[in-house]
Amino acid sequence: MTPDYRRSVVNSAAEAKIEFQRLVGKFALFFAFLYFLMILGGVITVVGGDSVPWPTVLGTVLAGFAFVPAVVDAVNLHRTSDQQRLAMLWRRCGLFAAAGVAVMIGTAVAVDRIYS
Repeated sequence: MTPDYRRSVVNSAAEAKIEFQRLVGKFALFFAFLYFLMILGGVITVVGGDSVPWPTVLGTVLAGFAFVPAVVDAVNLHRTSDQQRLAMLWRRCGLFAAAGVAVMIGTAVAVDRIYS
């Protein structure tokens, strides 16, 4: 193995790691978009004259507390190339996005059980 080959393998591994970390940010943005659609559905329901169940409103607000920092971290993930900052941001972004998704799913299950 030549030194150039080893260097290219190390660079490829580092680039793959960065891309994986940024992929977490892309998933966070995708789930935040789904959250936005949930908000939009609630607004359309209210404008149409129907009421939105209180667990849905509560779950939407709680999910927002998780998705806002996830989106901020996702944007910062794509703006930086510092390894230490990336290591901190992708974990935090993934954690907040997972918490937001869990709250959205919990809200859907709770509303379904209460009103079915």
